Amino acid sequence: MQTRSQLYAQSAFTRVDLIRAAKAGQPELAQKYGAIALNFPVLILQSGLAQACGFVLAKQRQEHLRYLDDLAAVLGEKDGGALHARVIASSLPDYMHLTRCTLDAAGWFKRYAQGVLGVESAEGEAP
Repeated sequence: MQTRSQLYAQSAFTRVDLIRAAKAGQPELAQKYGAIALNFPVLILQSGLAQACGFVLAKQRQEHLRYLDDLAAVLGEKDGGALHARVIASSLPDYMHLTRCTLDAAGWFKRYAQGVLGVESAEGEAP
């Protein structure tokens, strides 16, 4: 039996590895995706999960939507829109639990952005 964190780690690695594989053809996608992965946990802590998801959805850029879709898949949702809908419709205890789970999953994306994609910092990049 695996822990929730182990499941998140495996799933996040699979998705970030796909970005790494596409890096040769789309180097900007990997850099921008990595920047979002580095900034998203901080965005959650500063603004809350609902606003963080809404912000990323509002950007409507390929790398933002891809990141949110990947994060949603790790959390068991169909896509980023479904994750956002779940977040804004949840009760306070569910919202708090979902925030903890999302921070755990986003932490794996951040680690893999640094380790797999080689993104060192997100300077100059807005989340």
